[in-house]
Amino acid sequence: MKTIAVASGKGGVGKTSITVNLGISLAKLGRKVVVVDGDVIMANLGILLGVERSPISIHNVLVGETDVKDAVYDGPSGLKYVPAALGMERLKKIDYQRLKQAVEDLAAGYDFVLVDCPSGLGTDAESALKSCREVLLVMTPEPASVADSLKVKVASERANLTVTGMVLNMQTGDKAEIRRSEVEAVFGEKVLVEVPLDLNVRRAGALQEPAVLKFPNSPFSKAMAVLAAKLAGENYVQASVKKGVLQSIIDALRKMLRLK
Repeated sequence: MKTIAVASGKGGVGKTSITVNLGISLAKLGRKVVVVDGDVIMANLGILLGVERSPISIHNVLVGETDVKDAVYDGPSGLKYVPAALGMERLKKIDYQRLKQAVEDLAAGYDFVLVDCPSGLGTDAESALKSCREVLLVMTPEPASVADSLKVKVASERANLTVTGMVLNMQTGDKAEIRRSEVEAVFGEKVLVEVPLDLNVRRAGALQEPAVLKFPNSPFSKAMAVLAAKLAGENYVQASVKKGVLQSIIDALRKMLRLK
């Protein structure tokens, strides 16, 4: 079982979108996955799933009213999720220390627990980080994002988290962008996947649908499939074959070759 904090140094880098779509991509590989909205102030995860309000949320768990298992809901493609509430009125009562126990309780029943962390290194962000055993760093190829993510890496290592790797998101191919090799040299960690800037992600978000379901053949969706396969320890080609479409094409080609 893996508990992974999906974190970033600054906002606007696509962290929540990565969390949701990665979770669905892992679920498509047959893994039991739950994503947790650890950003209790901004609470965007549910919105990306098309859910604006839930009877029980992570807020109820963090104020000690209920068990985290009561806050788990069914999402698309077998994904499970724990939303945060959109209201602000109960934030003062939240005990962030309860998040770690909640994540550990979920880990007993899932292959992957992905926690969408607040950006930065505030009290809420550090609590979300420390609730997990590993961290996946999401950044864009620009100096401010890379520098802030480096700070998150240092904080993660101080908390004895394992850095699973990095996601270089929203790449345009511009020569001014920071290159993958440069990021890996600075961090001493592997970039697991480079994700191109894809307007389909914005379109899917406007429709409150996950991009990997709305636009399954988009560059972003393919990148998520690669990332999911790497985290699940599978070969990407093998992972994509599981649905049978590619395998059918390969089988047809083999028959044609045998006939010649």
